[in-house]
Amino acid sequence: MRFKSLSVFILILTVVFVTTVGCATTEESASTAVSDFEVWAVDQSPSGSYGEGGLIYIWDGSEISANASEATPEIIDLAKAAVAAGCDAPKKPHMVLSNHTSPKATHVVLANVGSGDTFFINIDNRTIVGCVNTVGGFNGAGGTANAHASIASPDNSMAIVANIGAKDESGFLHKIQTDYTNDDYKLVETLSLDQFSNELGTSVARPICHEFTEDSKFAYVTLAGGGLLVVDVGSPDGATPMSVVKVYDKDTVPGIGCGVSRLPLGKIMTNGESGAKGGDDFLYTFDASKATDGVFPDPVQIELPGEDTHGAVTCTNQNGDLFAVTSMRVSNDVNFVDLQTNTVVATQSMSAPFSEDPKPDVADIVGNKMFIALRGAKPLSAIGALEFAGRTPGVAVLTINDSCSGFSWESKDLASMDDPARLVDGIFPGQKISAADPHGLEVIFR
Repeated sequence: MRFKSLSVFILILTVVFVTTVGCATTEESASTAVSDFEVWAVDQSPSGSYGEGGLIYIWDGSEISANASEATPEIIDLAKAAVAAGCDAPKKPHMVLSNHTSPKATHVVLANVGSGDTFFINIDNRTIVGCVNTVGGFNGAGGTANAHASIASPDNSMAIVANIGAKDESGFLHKIQTDYTNDDYKLVETLSLDQFSNELGTSVARPICHEFTEDSKFAYVTLAGGGLLVVDVGSPDGATPMSVVKVYDKDTVPGIGCGVSRLPLGKIMTNGESGAKGGDDFLYTFDASKATDGVFPDPVQIELPGEDTHGAVTCTNQNGDLFAVTSMRVSNDVNFVDLQTNTVVATQSMSAPFSEDPKPDVADIVGNKMFIALRGAKPLSAIGALEFAGRTPGVAVLTINDSCSGFSWESKDLASMDDPARLVDGIFPGQKISAADPHGLEVIFR
C-alpha cells in the first residue's frame, strides 16, 4: 500500500501547527497534533446486492484519537453513492488515497479491486464526482477488474492505476487524465507489462502499488512476483506514452511489493512481503534523486522480523531522526526501523486481550498517532485463507513513543467497523459473523 509522502506531511504540519513533524513530546503537543483532520477507512465487503458496494467510514480526527471506541463515524454506502452519481456499483473498494491540491486535498481516489473502477470523491460533500472503468484498457489495450491501487500525481494532472491482471497473467498500468477543478476524468492510456517479465526474472509482471517522484515524472511500481519497474509516466493526455526506464529484477528486490512512499532527499521507500507463505520480508529505500539523468542505484535492503509487511509510515523522533514504522499483517507485529543506520531497533506485537489476532493492514500517521486498518474474520483479499471468528475489524489508534521505538494501545483505542446489520454464516460452524473487512485507510486534513 502507498502512504502519504513525508514531504507533504511536513508541509501540512508546518502550515497548520507551526511545529516540526514527529512524535509529540508533551501532552499539549500531542493534543495539538490530532486536530483538524479526518480518518477515512474502507470496508470492502458488500453493502448492496450481487456482491456490490462497500462502505467508507469517516471519523473526526480529534474524536477517534481521544477515544476511538466511542467516536461516531459518518458512513458512506458506496452502492447507493455510485447509483446517485450515475456510476456502476463497485466491488471490493480497496485503496483510498487523497489528491495533492494545495493547501489541502479536495478529492480522494478510490480503487475498486473487484470491478476495475476508479472513483473520484469530493471530500467536502462526500459525493462521487467521477468514475472511470479500466476493464479492457484504453482502446482495448487490456485490463481486468483487478484495479488494486489508483494514485494521484503530485501535480494533480493524472492518476495511474495498478491493474494486477488476471490470475497467472501479467497486468497493466492505466493512465487517467485528471481535472479536479472541473471534475473531468478520462482514461487516456494503457501500458501492458508482460513484455518486462523476462528482465524481471518472473513468469508474469503483476503491478501492486506505486508512487510518483516529487516532480511527477516517474513512478516506482512494485510487483507481485518481486522486482520493481521505474516508469517514465509521459504526458497527462497520453500523447507522450508511459515507458519503463529501469527494471530491478526479483533477485535485487525480492518479495511481493506493496507500500510505496516518498522520503526526503529524493528517496523512495518500498517493501517486499512474504504474504502468508512464511518467507522473508524486507524494506527498501531507492535513491531516485538522479532519475532524470538515468541513474538508478541498487536499493538499500533491510530485513524485517515478522511476516507479511504491508507498507510503512514515517516517524521523526525527539532528536530529529527519521524512522519507518512497518505493520506486519500476518504475524501482528510492528517494526521500528532507524533510517539513518538502516537497522530494525524494535519489534512489538499488536496482539492484545481485546484484539487477539488484529491483522494490521494499511496505515497512516499524524503526530504521535498511528491509525491502522484491522482486517475482518473472513478477509476478502490477499489473506483470504486466514479466517478467525474472533477478529476485530476496525481502525486501531496506536500512540507512538517519543523515540519512535514502541507504541501503546488499549481497548478504547479501537474504532469498530463491525456492522451488526451485515452478518454472514456458513464460514464458522454455528456462528454468524460480521461481513466487515477493512482495508484502505487515509488521513485527510481539513
